[in-house]
Amino acid sequence: MSQQALPEESTSPRDILNAIRKVDCLSDLLSKTGEHFDYELDLEVIVYGRNYKGKPVGPYVKLLSYKPGTSIINEGDWADNDFYIVVDGQVDVLVNDIDGKEVKRKLGAGEQFGATSMLAGGPRKATVKGSMDRPVLLLKVQRPAVRLLRKLPKFAAKLDEVYREHGRERLLDELDDLIQKTGLDSGLRGDIRDIATFKVFSKNHVLFSEATSIGQLFYIAEGWVRRSRATGDGETRDFLGKGYCLGLEGARRNAFYSYTATVMGDTQVLEINVVQLRRKKKKLMEAITAALELFAPPNLQQTPGSGRVPISEKIKSSQESLIETGLADANNLLVMDMDLCVRCGNCSMACEKVHGRTRLVRRGIHITRLEPLKPKGFQSLLAPGVCMHCKDPECLTGCPTGAISRLAGGQIDIEPKVCIGCGDCATQCPYDAIFMVHRDEKKEAEPPQGNASIWTRLGLSSEPIPEPVTGIEDMLAIKCNLCSDRAGLNPPGSKSPAYSCEENCPTGALARIVPSRYFAEIGRIENLRMLDHKHAYGRNIHQRDSTKRWLHVIGISLFVLSAALTIAGLRVYGYGNPLPGLPNLRWITGIVGSMGSLGAAAYQLRRRVYDRRRWPLRYWMLAHYYLGVIACFIILLHGATFSGGWFTKALMVSFDVAVFTGLCGLALYQLVPRILTRIEGTPLLVEDLQARREELLTELSRISAGSQSSERLRQVINRSVLPRFDSFKATMREFVKQESFEELVDSAKREFQAIADTLDKGEERRAFDRALRAAVLLPRVKVLIQLHNLLRVWLLPHIVSVYVMLALMSVHIFQVVYASR
Repeated sequence: MSQQALPEESTSPRDILNAIRKVDCLSDLLSKTGEHFDYELDLEVIVYGRNYKGKPVGPYVKLLSYKPGTSIINEGDWADNDFYIVVDGQVDVLVNDIDGKEVKRKLGAGEQFGATSMLAGGPRKATVKGSMDRPVLLLKVQRPAVRLLRKLPKFAAKLDEVYREHGRERLLDELDDLIQKTGLDSGLRGDIRDIATFKVFSKNHVLFSEATSIGQLFYIAEGWVRRSRATGDGETRDFLGKGYCLGLEGARRNAFYSYTATVMGDTQVLEINVVQLRRKKKKLMEAITAALELFAPPNLQQTPGSGRVPISEKIKSSQESLIETGLADANNLLVMDMDLCVRCGNCSMACEKVHGRTRLVRRGIHITRLEPLKPKGFQSLLAPGVCMHCKDPECLTGCPTGAISRLAGGQIDIEPKVCIGCGDCATQCPYDAIFMVHRDEKKEAEPPQGNASIWTRLGLSSEPIPEPVTGIEDMLAIKCNLCSDRAGLNPPGSKSPAYSCEENCPTGALARIVPSRYFAEIGRIENLRMLDHKHAYGRNIHQRDSTKRWLHVIGISLFVLSAALTIAGLRVYGYGNPLPGLPNLRWITGIVGSMGSLGAAAYQLRRRVYDRRRWPLRYWMLAHYYLGVIACFIILLHGATFSGGWFTKALMVSFDVAVFTGLCGLALYQLVPRILTRIEGTPLLVEDLQARREELLTELSRISAGSQSSERLRQVINRSVLPRFDSFKATMREFVKQESFEELVDSAKREFQAIADTLDKGEERRAFDRALRAAVLLPRVKVLIQLHNLLRVWLLPHIVSVYVMLALMSVHIFQVVYASR
């Protein structure tokens, strides 16, 4: 059993320099020309540290001494910002095989460990302990030092060698484990090692081309590969993920690749030489080939021709989009189901309230996929511009101070005290998920001020958009950290993570997911035997939300039960006769209706709680619906046909308005988002749509009134084009046909082809085409703006009527209680 004692650290620069001198791959750091170090500035930052505008940068190495048997790193832990070099002594590298048996390898002075996981940004692949015979002396090197140390030829060569060697050994471990599952000889490891090379290829690299002789087998360890084959109709293609071996048809005999394989991103492969494989003894070669055939991919199937796009082709398009955009490589991805999103902006508002400045803006990557797998059924998803905590994050690569790193939970975060505001991480992030702000901005949000709008006071304001950064001094990088530093949302010991954006979505449109689990089309192109779910921690409320199902069951049951009991009681006792041991039903229905109304109104109180776990808002919304419906029915029975005086009439009117507007809101929330997703294409904020509308109007005005436009062109635009598309018929067509924009443009071109042929084919024709596209797009933009407004128009009268109703109800209850004395 390993000890858990902390290491002893030597802070003496002399000791650190002596340790560097002992390590061959680092010794060049101390090389001199005359009296000056060749790498003087790098040496200063790495060993001593420097001050950059009042902020410390470095040092990047620590000299640590571990007692015998002490754990240094543990298998399964997420890689942090460091790797290690053995200065003196030995360490034991421990890996568990398929049977749970511990396999041990030793590393001595000058050897490195932990670099592979650090560079890959994944979990540690092994446990490393100090040997039991004596203490071990290590240099702990932080990631930012790698950028400087790569200048040293010996270090660069050693790091590359270690990365490839460890990568190959890790893959051989995986293959060995899976080979043992089949009952085949597990002693093949050494033979495969002799003929295998670990390689990393970048995007668009061609592994091999169709019809070329098979010379290598390629086992995919990480990444994605596109397979394609030329056909008479064009091209057949599909995609493969990790866990497959390509080229197996040429392992036993001379053959040719039947397709072209192209890498779609940084991809790790184990490359096995076919010629050397065949040189092995026949029996051994057959065993190795049989083992590798466990990882043979499915045949590349040609998509059958059809008058419509088949389901398989839509799945392939979705796969390609998810891989090309990088969403498939996320560790923890935030997605928004646009059929559920009511465009309230509460997710971004919650982020702002919790962090002081929102890290979530509803702009990002739009994905359309089949859901369910039917030709006309699709799911519209938006992955907003928020950190995905990537498997191989580009933002970590260039940080000069190590301020950005992966933490123990797998999330990537920025340490404000270490960040110098250089902006390298923000410029390298391909998803615009890192924002640069002034360091003196307040870290926590303030409550609305006295001059706040009524929308803000009611929690109905539009999604906040970060203000542009105008200065360059004293900057700080911020990004989503999965609310891991918020004790109210994620207190110590909490069993599951909570995210403010997801917790405060009223309809459950937001979900934190693991792509390979959520997207079935991605899971099916990975060899499932190679998937490791151990470290996945995202949630999937779109597909599995048992609490939501139970709330529906409870809500429906309560409504049926309360209605049945009330109606049955009225038939037997009426309003005035008391029930056994209870008051009469006039009192009971009044009390139950009042309690239901107060319970429904509690939703607004919960809606303003952002930084605590108070049950997800989507569940409060369901409770709000059911309590409101129950209260509505019971109070209607309570009032019956008795109208009362003017005060009672005012109470019932406010109640009726609250019920009516609430039902309207419920209907709009169910219908409008689904109409939006079928019209809008890529989801846009209402602010973007309004800006686009003004741009289109300005463009049409400029074309029709421009000095270069002929009188004939102006008449065509003003008398034919604009009236045709600025009409009720054009608006209704957007709702009924729900065509793509290109289909609308093609239809408009055919409709105005005769007029277009009368125009000059130069600038006049081009201006007409621009005006036609703008005129076609304008009604769509207007419809989308109207739909966005529809989602909000009912809110203010509903909330006002509820508050009025509650106030009048309080007075009514007081009057009834006072009068009964």
